[in-house]
Amino acid sequence: MTDTVDMPNQPLSHSAISGAIEPQFYQQLSDISIYKSVGSTNDQLWQRLEQGLNTPAVCLSEHQTAGRGRRGDSWESPSTGNLYLSLFWPFPADTLKNGLSIAIGIGLINTLKKIGINDLKLKWPNDILCKKQKLSGILVESRFGKQQNVVIGIGLNFKLPIATRNKIQQPTTSLQQLCKKTPCRNMLAGHIIQNMIETITLFQARGLQDFLPLWSHYDALHNAKIKLISNEKTLIAKACGINGEGQLLYEYQDQIHALSSSHISIRFAS
Repeated sequence: MTDTVDMPNQPLSHSAISGAIEPQFYQQLSDISIYKSVGSTNDQLWQRLEQGLNTPAVCLSEHQTAGRGRRGDSWESPSTGNLYLSLFWPFPADTLKNGLSIAIGIGLINTLKKIGINDLKLKWPNDILCKKQKLSGILVESRFGKQQNVVIGIGLNFKLPIATRNKIQQPTTSLQQLCKKTPCRNMLAGHIIQNMIETITLFQARGLQDFLPLWSHYDALHNAKIKLISNEKTLIAKACGINGEGQLLYEYQDQIHALSSSHISIRFAS
């Protein structure tokens, strides 16, 4: 549990967010846009690219009408003070390595640890859990051209009304439930943005090399019995970590398999 500053109902603030980012990282961003409501913060940044703007930028919104997660699932995005944040980042063509969502996830856990939130794990490939309850989700989308453009979206639950929790088909939690006093959303947004830039810089140079040795400490599925759910069937398997490409390793019928498909849903079997 943490005992950080509680600033309820504070709207998202450009000056407060940018003030929480160290200058050498803030200077790498060409824009931080804040909206009251958008379809999705990821889509806002893709629209920006379609307008010919291909420099690093951030989008935040108080509310999303069409927020989405992995596999196109709906991300419940009420205007109750949660954090909906996306970062656009251009990579040189053919340089982006596999496993970016894992690197971003580990970075996000470390950022949350700094405000006293412990017991966080990353459920491959993109969910931040506390005791098997979802606190945050990450969505990485890529488009190819003269450069490889990436948008990384993060949804972080600050407060989830009961009506919203009832719409979500898995156990959830929020910072309000985990903290004695809810942390300042603007300050935390700034710290998350800075950590994303730091993580991307390291990942672009070294891929998962620096993250793989840490994986067992962050792995929510460590040796767990899991369900692999697709449209065709459900398999019961044992999670066995990840490989150097960031693919999930699992044991099924006494053989080790690697999973990279974003169309497979992963659930705990027990």
